[in-house]
Amino acid sequence: MNRRITIIISLFFSFAMVALIWFQLYWLKKDFNVREELFREKVDEALNKTAQQFESMNPQTRFIKFSRRTQGFVKKPQSVMSQTTDAVQLKLNETISTDSNGHHSEEIKSKHIQLDSLKMELPKSFLNRLKTPESGLNPNRGELLPVGAEQFDYFDRTLTENYYNVKKQKLDTTLIDSLLGAAFASRNIKGKYVYYLSSLYPGSPHHSDLSMAENMSDSMGVEYYKVRLSPQHKFVKPEYLIVCFPSQDRLVFMEMWPYLAITMLLLLILLFSFYYITANNFEQKKLSEIKNDFISNMTHEFKTPISTIALASEMLSDETIDTSAEKKQRYLHMIRAENKRLSGLVESILQTSILDKGQFNLKISAIDVHELIQTAIHQTQLLVNQKNGTIVTVLEAKRFKIQGDKVHLANICFNLIDNALKYSNHQPEITIRTLNTAEGIKIEFQDKGIGIGKDNQRKIFEKFYRVPTGNVHNVKGFGLGLSYVLAVVMKHKGSIAVQSELGKGSTFTVHLPIDN
Repeated sequence: MNRRITIIISLFFSFAMVALIWFQLYWLKKDFNVREELFREKVDEALNKTAQQFESMNPQTRFIKFSRRTQGFVKKPQSVMSQTTDAVQLKLNETISTDSNGHHSEEIKSKHIQLDSLKMELPKSFLNRLKTPESGLNPNRGELLPVGAEQFDYFDRTLTENYYNVKKQKLDTTLIDSLLGAAFASRNIKGKYVYYLSSLYPGSPHHSDLSMAENMSDSMGVEYYKVRLSPQHKFVKPEYLIVCFPSQDRLVFMEMWPYLAITMLLLLILLFSFYYITANNFEQKKLSEIKNDFISNMTHEFKTPISTIALASEMLSDETIDTSAEKKQRYLHMIRAENKRLSGLVESILQTSILDKGQFNLKISAIDVHELIQTAIHQTQLLVNQKNGTIVTVLEAKRFKIQGDKVHLANICFNLIDNALKYSNHQPEITIRTLNTAEGIKIEFQDKGIGIGKDNQRKIFEKFYRVPTGNVHNVKGFGLGLSYVLAVVMKHKGSIAVQSELGKGSTFTVHLPIDN
């Protein structure tokens, strides 16, 4: 596929993936908001249900009536409704005071109360006193007028003591906890929650707690819910049940988790598929380029010896050309040399195929590493002389005998020396050094050639990979040498590393264990 088309398709696919992810996140946010609102509604329903059940079960709030102690002051109790048809209103004020010790007290001073609506009994004498002209109340007009303190003394004490200031009793928190837990469980509301009771009366001991809760809710982002306990009783000091869920967002999120997990899984599958297809496409393109490069190199490598053999054979078979015995021997030598070269090329390709199939077997025997190095130098001496190069050996290893395959290890030395010769701009200078390590023996092949860049150092052991040679144009080969070297070293349970810098040369270090 054309590289431009591949890039365009990849860009379109990337845009589609980004758009799909954005839409998924948008709908997940919408779903979260809907579920959060449903959660609030369920919590409100649970709190209202708890308040209703508490009101019906709490004995303090079932009913409120005046104490029967007032009958001790009544000789002939008579209902207000039966004695007067006039609507009598008293204006009472509620006073909340705080002493120096911080104690709060509440007292009713005045309040609008329709007497004909009260189901209480008052002494007839008290009613008559309220209707006297001195009381300041005009019974005909029914309006509020100033009255004396003593005229309200009895009524104030009775109303304050028996009707409004109900004896403070500790609320049954066990009952509230039970009702609240049952209400939440019936609505499938799970998770930890915190609740407490607080009064909304300004200046009351609990009012500061509620204000603090509101401030904390705003600063920490924790939402709280409240409901009034015993909402039907207007004369009882209101107590509010306040509930908050410290991890409310997490509770809502957990309800979405199955759908979110499926969505994320599908998105990951799509992303992985896109990555795999794109990477595989570029890998195939890379392999195609490597294949074409390999075919081109192979054609070039095979073409030269084939042409040489064909030319020498033609010279020998042409009777018109005078060929002396010396010339015949030279032509025959050329044919044998090029034939050997062809055999070597074919062998290297076959070795790579064997390595790929896992059919690489070693013929283990005792090997003298120093002798092996000298043999490889002797085989490549002709090539070194052609380039006016030098090979220096520094054999410092005291233990240099190992167990291994002599043929393959010799090929390692030959390939590394051959690479040092190929990638040299000027007269090759090669140094071969041996050292002993705790694990075995270390063999260094150092040259002063063109060097290898950082990016290429990670790829040089790949099959068919060839380092760009820059101004060096006579480098031959298939790119199989170092991949073969790595395979042989690994088969001997060793390792190989490279250190190189552009323009300064390279050093290949082979580690082989002595007791293999």
